[in-house]
Order: sequence, then structure tokens, then C-alpha cells
Amino acid sequence: MAERFLKDAGTSDFAAEEWDRLCARDPASLAVAELDREITVGALIKQARLRAGQYIARGVGPGDRVIVARPNVIEFVVDYLAVRLCGAVLVNLPWSAGTSITELAEILEAKVVVLTEHLVGDNPLFDELGDKRFDDAEIAPIGPERPLPRCGDELAWLACTSGTTGTPKAAMHTNATWQRQTEVFAQHFGLTKDDPILVSSPVGHAVSLLFGVRFSLLLDSPMVLVSRWKIDAAVDLIDRYKCTFTVAPTPFLVDMVAYAEKNGNERVKSLKFFPSAGAPVPRTLVRRGLEALPGCQVWSYFGTSECGAVTAVPLEASLEERLDTDGIAMPGTVTRVIDQELQLYSPEQMMLGYWSGDPNGRLHDDGWYQTGDACDQREDDYIKMIGRAQDIILRGGENISPLEIENTLLGHDCVEDVAIVGYPDDRLGSRLAAVVVQAGEVTLEDLREHCKSIGLDKAKWPEFMTCIDKIPLSAIGKVQRGVLEDMVWELQKQSFEGTS
Repeated sequence: MAERFLKDAGTSDFAAEEWDRLCARDPASLAVAELDREITVGALIKQARLRAGQYIARGVGPGDRVIVARPNVIEFVVDYLAVRLCGAVLVNLPWSAGTSITELAEILEAKVVVLTEHLVGDNPLFDELGDKRFDDAEIAPIGPERPLPRCGDELAWLACTSGTTGTPKAAMHTNATWQRQTEVFAQHFGLTKDDPILVSSPVGHAVSLLFGVRFSLLLDSPMVLVSRWKIDAAVDLIDRYKCTFTVAPTPFLVDMVAYAEKNGNERVKSLKFFPSAGAPVPRTLVRRGLEALPGCQVWSYFGTSECGAVTAVPLEASLEERLDTDGIAMPGTVTRVIDQELQLYSPEQMMLGYWSGDPNGRLHDDGWYQTGDACDQREDDYIKMIGRAQDIILRGGENISPLEIENTLLGHDCVEDVAIVGYPDDRLGSRLAAVVVQAGEVTLEDLREHCKSIGLDKAKWPEFMTCIDKIPLSAIGKVQRGVLEDMVWELQKQSFEGTS
């Protein structure tokens, strides 16, 4: 597959191949399901062509950018296919991304912006979009029977990835790099048309688009959408459609494991794979998952919006490798570690660059990319991610990953959400503060006792705690650690002034 890909990627029309596979399926068979809705293959094809006609009537053509900001609903799949039919460039964003939607609409010179109107309501922010704002009631001729021709080396997708501040960056992917990112992960798991895919994390993020929506279309398998994550809804869908695969962030895995521990695995026993990403998965959670979900592979992997899946744990890996690593590099990807930062080289999957340029020079001229993520790489090439290099807290000469501590504390019944940040200390350089959203009464000592019971190193136990109503996030869901660091520092100063 890789040899064929490298040889033909530039000339292959991957959108046409995807569409032809869809059209070859039984038109009466299930294409996409939600909790309370289903759509057949035939109906999905018709709706996608109708939507493509609406886009074309708006002036959308090959290479134009279309922003789609929807939750996990059938309409997102319709929009995705319609964008492909037009030969346009997809920009998927969370429906709640707010100012990032309006800012990117201007930066990317988007032709059309698709919102979920009943969710955004009459928010005046979106008045800035003017005639870019899409109205799905518009009357237009039906769109083309097949996608307008596009080559593999032409731009197809802008994957938006957040920095620490400001507007998300848009990583530019061709039809070929987009295709390879989807293919290589599907091949890793050996998935087929008999594997219904549970799309659990938001389709506004790269991971759910790549390994949810596009997985199903690549495999010709049913796509099952969790419109909004709730464990009971997810279990109902898995049970009803016998889903075998989902990829989701660590808190979703926590919910699934806790459900199986409490209720047994009978309703979720069809699940064969639950890789988790976005944060290191604690070894205790992996062990619990393997016990509570027998027959299901549970482990963490690492990926980026710039390159898709970078590492994965082999299916035949040992228990130790599942518990303590994020796997090895995917086929076609080479990794190295310089100054504890993971760098990678992946000509098949790597973005062309960022839409607005790369002022930090992360993508080198020789093709190597600096991820900004800290890791350890063993002699056998297994990799253990530590966290964002910029987020690492240096405490007493030891590099501390906030994510490892956060995932541990999320296992406490009284912790709904948590972020770990550092605050200055004359002796150790930094100490650890836990900013907690409470689900019940909890104290700093409770948190420390929980860390002890899990077996977390004492150097990683929080030394200060404060509570807030909600952890501040960027437009695409990254913790705004700088905001929390400033808040904790102000509290520390107030405490110091009060005792002086």
C-alpha cells in the first residue's frame, strides 16, 4: 500500500475514489446513525449532492475554503461530502469555537461558513460573517454526480491546531497526506466494513474527522455519531450498532472504564479497540481498562494535526509496552528526540506548512518537524510522551508533566475537571498547584491521598489547591495554562502578603 501510495499519490483523485465507494454500497443500507436518527447510503448521497449544489450556487469551487462548525450530527457528514464534491477545501471547527470561526473566516478568505443555527442562536458575533454565513434553506440546482477532479497533491483540508494564545493555526494538507493519515491508522487495526465506527469525540477536531468520519467512509462501514458525549448515550449506541472501534480523549476512556467496572461489559463487549489520545493515559487506567473491557485493546497513542497519527502500540505488544508507552512510529514515519523534544519525519503524512506561515520554524526545510512535545524514546524505539515541552514544569531538577497528574486526579470522585500549573519557589524552582472544578467537597489532602493510592511519585503530588467554576480553554479545547498560572501566582502573592 505504501509503495502504491508514494508512486500514485500526486495523480490519484482520492475524493472520487471515496465517493465511488459510497455509491457502490447498497443504497438501502445504513450510512450514519445518531441516538435518535439514521440515514441510508442512498439518502446520504442525495443530500450531499443537494448541499453541493447550494455551495456551488454560492460560488464555491475547487480550492475555495468552506468552514463547517457543527457538532456530531448527520449534517456534518453531508457537509463533508458536499465540500469534496465541489473540490473545495474543508476547514472543520468546533461549533462553539466563537471568535476563532469569525477570525479564520477572514484569514482563510472562506467562501462559506456553515454554523448550527439553533445552537449559536442570535449571537451578534456571527453577524461579522455577512453573506459568508450559510443558509441551508437556500434553493439551488442539485450538485454534480461525482466530485470535481482534484489531484492528490492539491490542497484539501486545513487542520486547525491551537497555540498557547491567539487564533488557531491552519495546517495545510493535500488530498494525498489526508488520505494516508486515514489509511495508515485503519491498516494498523486491521479494520474492515464489518467494523461499525463510534465517532465519540467532536468532529470539529482532527482526530474525530480522521479516525471517525473518514474511517467509516474508507471502510464502507456504518458511522455512529455520539452527538454529545454522555456515557449512557455512548453505551446505548455501542450496544445497538455493535461498534467495534472508537478513539477518544482520556476522560472519555475514564467514563467507559468506570461504567464497565460498575455495570459489567455486556453492553459494550463488541468494542475491540479504544485507543486514547490528547493526554498521556495513566498506566493504572490502562490496566483497569484491560480488566474491565476484556477483548478490547486499551492504550494511548500520539498524534498531531500536522501529521495525523505518529505512534501506536502494536496489537501484539506486551502488557508492559501497553502500560508504559505510546507505541512506536507508524509506517512511513521516523522519529528522533532532541533536547527531550520529539521530532518526526513523515513525507507521506506531513502537512505542507501553515496557512499563515511558520514563524517559529517548526517545519524544517529538510522535512523534519518539531512537535513541541516532550518524550522519552527507548533503544527499541518505543516512545513515552511526557507532555507539551512548553508545559513541562521543572520542580527540583525534575521534569514534571501536568497531564500525568491531571489524569490521575480525574479519577477522584469529587473532581469534575482539573489543571496542574507551576508556581515559583525559591528552593525548588517551581511547585505544583491544582486548579479544580469540584464535583463534591474535596481538599488538597484528599488529592494528595488519592495520588498516593494510585502510586504517583510524591514529587508529582499537588502542593496547593484552588477551585474555580470552569477550566479556561482555547477555541479548540486546549487548557489556557498561562491564565491559570497568573491566577495561582496572584493567590500566592495574596497569601504571602497576608502572612507578612
